Amino acid sequence: MQFIESSIVGLRSAVTTLRHRTSPLRFVLFPMVHVAEQQFYDDVAARARLCQLIVAEGIPSEFAPAQEWMAQRHRWDRLVDQVAGLRLESLGVPVRWEETLDDQPKSLREQLKSRVIDAAGAATIGLSRKFIDPRTIGSVEQAEAYDESAENLTGGWFDRMLEYNIKTVRDARLACTLDEIYHNRAAESVRVGVVFGAGHMPAVAADLCGRLGYIAVSSEWLTVAHASSLDSCLRPCSAK
Repeated sequence: MQFIESSIVGLRSAVTTLRHRTSPLRFVLFPMVHVAEQQFYDDVAARARLCQLIVAEGIPSEFAPAQEWMAQRHRWDRLVDQVAGLRLESLGVPVRWEETLDDQPKSLREQLKSRVIDAAGAATIGLSRKFIDPRTIGSVEQAEAYDESAENLTGGWFDRMLEYNIKTVRDARLACTLDEIYHNRAAESVRVGVVFGAGHMPAVAADLCGRLGYIAVSSEWLTVAHASSLDSCLRPCSAK
């Protein structure tokens, strides 16, 4: 199963619908790229709006003001950050975020921790807006993703640490969330949108199709960025 396709045309993402043989509950996978053309995020929003529940990566923007501010800073090209380009909270669909937060009063330590995490996220967004070129993103295909993960887990200490903390732990947490939704709502005719980074989709598909018995019944390619947009990314750099 392929989730991201990189070619001379540009970068594309495959929105894939998974259906179960006996349960009316469907999952719709939205492989995300965190820097893209605004049209891509608009296309995702239009399809996610048809879902009855969304499982999303990250946290609500209201809890990350520094990241929100940084994401609003304009790039030198036509690409935008996902935080600014995709407002899941505005779709009228309940969103179950990766990180569960609330607006209850917090201790000084909790407030400080929240600000540090927000600042770190804002710094990451800032760096990505300046240095990440979407043309470096390769295709994401299930079998290749497994091979890459296996290579990282048998590599050096740094590769193992990144693979475990960035992929393995978060993949497992996401799988638990989807399993819980399946067991609680398997009898309901609803669509659950999974709006997560493309790198997590191989693990999601493996869990849903492997243990739970889902199959892919349709796939729709959305353009993340056209090649012409990607070409413009390097022009300011070469001019300096």
